Amino acid sequence: MKKHRIILAVAIMAVLWSPLRAQEGLIPAFNLKPNMLTLERLARPGTPFDKAGRKFAILGDESGSFEAWAYPLKLFRNFQFSFLVGTSTRPVMGKHIVRHINVTPEATTLTYTYQSFTIKAIYITPIQTAGAIILLDVRSTVPMTIICGFLPVMQPMWPAGIGGQFAYWNNKQKAYIISESGGKNHAIVGSPAASGISYTPAHMLSDNPSEFKIEIADPKKVDGKYIPIILAGGPGKREQITKIYETLLSSPEKYYRDTADHYQNLLKNTLHVRTPNQKLNQAFDWAKISFDNLMVENPNLGLGMVAGLGASGTSGRPGFGWFFGGDAYINSLSLLSYGAHSTVRDLLAFTQKWQRKDGKMAHELSQAEGYVDWWNDYHYGYIHGDTTPYYIAAMYEYLRLSGDTQFIQESWTSLKKAFSWCVSTDVNKDGLMDNKKAGLGALEYGALTGIESDIYMSAVWVRAAYAMSQMAEAAGSKSLASQAEAIFQKAQKAFNEKFWDEESGFYAYAFNSNGQRVKEISPWNAVGLMWELGTPERSQRSLEKLCSSELSTDWGIRSISIKSKYFQPLNYNYGAVWPFLTNWVTTALYKHHLPLQGYCALMSTVMHTFDNSLGNLTEVFSGTHYIWPQEAVPHQGFSTSGVVLPFVKGLLGLEGDAQKKSIFFAPHFPADWSNVTIQNCMVGSTGFSFNYQRTKDKISVRITPENAEGFRLVFAPALTLGSKVNAIKVNGSTVDCESMTSGSIFQPQISVDIQDNPVLIEIAFSPTLEILPFITDTRVGDRNNGLKIISVHRDGLDVTVNVEGLSGHRYRLGALNTDLIKSIKGAEIRGSRLIINIPDGDQEEFLPHAVQIHLQNTDEK
Repeated sequence: MKKHRIILAVAIMAVLWSPLRAQEGLIPAFNLKPNMLTLERLARPGTPFDKAGRKFAILGDESGSFEAWAYPLKLFRNFQFSFLVGTSTRPVMGKHIVRHINVTPEATTLTYTYQSFTIKAIYITPIQTAGAIILLDVRSTVPMTIICGFLPVMQPMWPAGIGGQFAYWNNKQKAYIISESGGKNHAIVGSPAASGISYTPAHMLSDNPSEFKIEIADPKKVDGKYIPIILAGGPGKREQITKIYETLLSSPEKYYRDTADHYQNLLKNTLHVRTPNQKLNQAFDWAKISFDNLMVENPNLGLGMVAGLGASGTSGRPGFGWFFGGDAYINSLSLLSYGAHSTVRDLLAFTQKWQRKDGKMAHELSQAEGYVDWWNDYHYGYIHGDTTPYYIAAMYEYLRLSGDTQFIQESWTSLKKAFSWCVSTDVNKDGLMDNKKAGLGALEYGALTGIESDIYMSAVWVRAAYAMSQMAEAAGSKSLASQAEAIFQKAQKAFNEKFWDEESGFYAYAFNSNGQRVKEISPWNAVGLMWELGTPERSQRSLEKLCSSELSTDWGIRSISIKSKYFQPLNYNYGAVWPFLTNWVTTALYKHHLPLQGYCALMSTVMHTFDNSLGNLTEVFSGTHYIWPQEAVPHQGFSTSGVVLPFVKGLLGLEGDAQKKSIFFAPHFPADWSNVTIQNCMVGSTGFSFNYQRTKDKISVRITPENAEGFRLVFAPALTLGSKVNAIKVNGSTVDCESMTSGSIFQPQISVDIQDNPVLIEIAFSPTLEILPFITDTRVGDRNNGLKIISVHRDGLDVTVNVEGLSGHRYRLGALNTDLIKSIKGAEIRGSRLIINIPDGDQEEFLPHAVQIHLQNTDEK
């Protein structure tokens, strides 16, 4: 501590003794674009933020402290601002006076406010450049000095390492040069308005920060100006990094506007949705940005998607900033759902490069592979078994939604090898992949890993077998199509026989080598239910258990039941809440027409967009209260999937098939939603827009197709069972249609052959009692206390709503058309609310409760 004070005193004296001079190195200020996606709040030091492009990332927290990566190199860490005011020798630390954070896709702004100044630090990371820009907007009433300090690192990601690093101030460039003795990796950090105040040994890095100062002798001279700070780095020659640095410095406004345009084009050219829920709309748009920020162009490996991002601190990996095959395939389902076809092709092609000779796909690849022999010296590369069948499933989803048969043909050898490898892991010939032969599946450690087959990998394999049969048909390989179809039928039969436990009423987690089921109820069974591999009745029973307080929390689904002997609330595999598991549960709930439960689960994930790293979703949460573990990655791709996939495929009910020229629109909207607009829904090169309107007794949708001749559309809006359809018109002409009933949902299914002209579908109906979703206003730190809707059943005029609630609590459940209720037990009617009082019991105990409603017979009126 004494040594640190001496060094700080020397730095301050250097600042005070330097001569005053005319302000240099400024650029004209420019206006930042207004943005509908702006997120802002009071800054919370310690809460993460990032700004990432394809080649560079700023990873920090809302104090303004950050580390910089030029993939795959960590350039420096602990960059911080401090300020000297007037002739004061006492620095004002930026982390103590940061007040606000404002986040848009293209820029993050942190505002520092002191009694005599306000400084806005604007962070911009261009998409395709190995560097970043910080613009300082200074408004001060007195002369001041800005001190920027950081710790040079210059190391590749773990597990690689290099030596001989050094850093020094280059007065000509007005920047620190960070390099290493081999001369192959470099970084430049500085500002044309700065001068260096640290003097480090030429042969090594100092334990103390490298600092530079920006003196503002006359505050009026910085009005209407920005002070630029430029970061650049990466592998290569020094001249290349210098060119990047100088190019960024020459045109910050251009890089800002190019970055803004990139994100605007991303939003413009993908699925665009507006619902009455503004938080949901914003979360969906931010999810697309968040995914885009995980695309990395590694100079040694190429363009792929990393799993997540977060500051590494003193360690060597930025969150999950590696290439994980399984994460890429899971995320691809979401990207495809909103039309990011070319991005998915890129990430799929990237993973094909690391396929093993026997066909197995890689689980993980360090970005430092260019510095180490990753595949031979480390055992992590192929430890998972689920990655390979997920590759096949993802390739089929790509074919279905893009129609790109050429890529399937180009990948056919890879796909056949992957399929053969999967088949080879069925040692006991039961039709399912064996974990012991294939590798890790759902869980990576602990008591539940020593099993024969888990339900997660088995579900992915059943889907992969089906996918292979369909792709083989498209590729013209009839014999393989027949073989894959037979394998699929056997696998699906085994899935339903081996995992279903009638006594417990759910699909069990796994079975062991003697066929005995591991009767842990967990959300891993939802993967197969999302793909509708189970029977409808069994699937619904399993999903209702997942909706109970055993697994369901107000912030997502636990990875294992709270009643399990293995439950630990912060254990990654045995109790924590994962948004990506909630993703599968939510999608499965919608697929099985449980929209009240689905909407609650969806919104429990949506709110994570705004609770930690603004615009991103955190990896994992506690299983007992709404908070993330300290080590949780704040920007995790598969968590982001928990917003996208159930929103598009569940709530919106959008499915398409470019080869079959079909599109399915089966919305499961809350009954009080009056309008939804959907634009740029892409199936191959065909686009659709939908304008959905609902009144008390009418639903209409106007479909505007583009390049859609020969397509067939099915419109199947979910109505509450008991609603009576009076008339259906298509473009003004009355039509008949089929219908489907499931649980408490009734769906008319209207088929229309599409040309390139708009289509108007109108449904007139007599409404019934409509229960609305229950949404909990949950704050960080809260414990689980929201009402859980387990099921809604209707039998004639009788409606039963089964719920769970905290003992002694009162809940208000929204409803429409409550005037149709003749009598009610278990709740009171107050206008458009059902007031539910849960009986007293043990503190924080969830108790089951039934609301029994008898409706009026409107046919008698």
